[in-house]
Amino acid sequence: MLSAKGWATLVSTLVILSLSIAVQKWNLLIFTLPLLYPLVLGRRQAPISPGQVVVQRRVSRSRLIEGEEFSVEVTVGNASQSTLILGIKDELAEPLRLVEGSNKGLVILKPGELKKLVYRVTSTKRGHYAVGPTRIEAYDPFLIWREPVLTYEPDEVVFLPRVVKGYRMSLSALYTIPRPGEIASKSPGEGGDFLEVREAQDKVLRRVNWKATAKTQKWMVNVFESGRLTNVLLVLDVSGKRLLGREVESYTDSLVRLAASIAFSLLTAGHRVSLLVVGNYRDWVKPGSGKRHLLRLLSALADVKHLPTRQIIDYSEVFKRISHVLSPVGSSVIVISPFTEEEALSIISTAEKMGYSVTCVAVNPFAGPRLRHMRASALLSDVWMQGILETLPRRGRRVVVVEPHE
Repeated sequence: MLSAKGWATLVSTLVILSLSIAVQKWNLLIFTLPLLYPLVLGRRQAPISPGQVVVQRRVSRSRLIEGEEFSVEVTVGNASQSTLILGIKDELAEPLRLVEGSNKGLVILKPGELKKLVYRVTSTKRGHYAVGPTRIEAYDPFLIWREPVLTYEPDEVVFLPRVVKGYRMSLSALYTIPRPGEIASKSPGEGGDFLEVREAQDKVLRRVNWKATAKTQKWMVNVFESGRLTNVLLVLDVSGKRLLGREVESYTDSLVRLAASIAFSLLTAGHRVSLLVVGNYRDWVKPGSGKRHLLRLLSALADVKHLPTRQIIDYSEVFKRISHVLSPVGSSVIVISPFTEEEALSIISTAEKMGYSVTCVAVNPFAGPRLRHMRASALLSDVWMQGILETLPRRGRRVVVVEPHE
């Protein structure tokens, strides 16, 4: 096929030919000879087989946090016995953008020679994206004709949601799981979080507060709060299109970052965490613990987005069908939602009827960084807060109100 230069040469030839016919001056055709010469000779070049070109791509990092950068190095080699002119283009999926360098180029390779194409890429949006495929094309010496040689398969990179450290949620669950160790036991032990100084029931030297003992002339000991491990089901509601319109994507990003931060806090404390995403986009992750499971949760959260199509099955029905798989009855359920839809409230009532301990994390949809400049933002926030305080608080149910992070 013709390259850009080839099309320009062909068009120029046709223009000269048309002009000579129009003015009936055939001596003008002599100017087409320098243009036709590379068109004809370039076409006679022998085709290049894929085995004559060696391609390799190296991505510095395949797992990143949104906003971070990574480098891509494409190495192209000539395995033939003749000099090759190759065009290189490494495709980038949206919304990946170049920070430094270029993802395409034209190289001249002698037999056995290697050349590298290096560039840096970033993305401010979370998700799984493809780097590649790399397309290699061969050019003739006049750069008139180009032929596809090979296509190198793409690599996948994932931009995980940003985790905001510092979240800590107290859980109340009827169901506890054994602590990991040499002997599995549901006994929580004495714990490691300081609670208070209390008078000792028995005269023991362990954890004695000597200053308080000397001051009160009584045996005083430090009391530490025991850690109770349990299964936690995170329910993330990504609805809200009717309420926020175009700003729903920014608000969804805030919900995802909050869910990632809470999951990180719970896994750090030793709990087993599972995930259920409801709304027009639906997904779920089985329970687990540890660093690998955190990456599994973040990878699932990276793809969460608001979809325009509405699901047929209601939220509560989805919760009924899959909650037993994700978390046993009696464990804790944390619902992260703006609570502006009836479906989100139905999940709470369904979970409580099934015997779960529910914690509601209400995220203000009108306090986002893009909505604060609106005149009605404060009024809408007050109305939303009043509705939350009237609807959510119940005996045995915890309610936490937070503002979205940028």
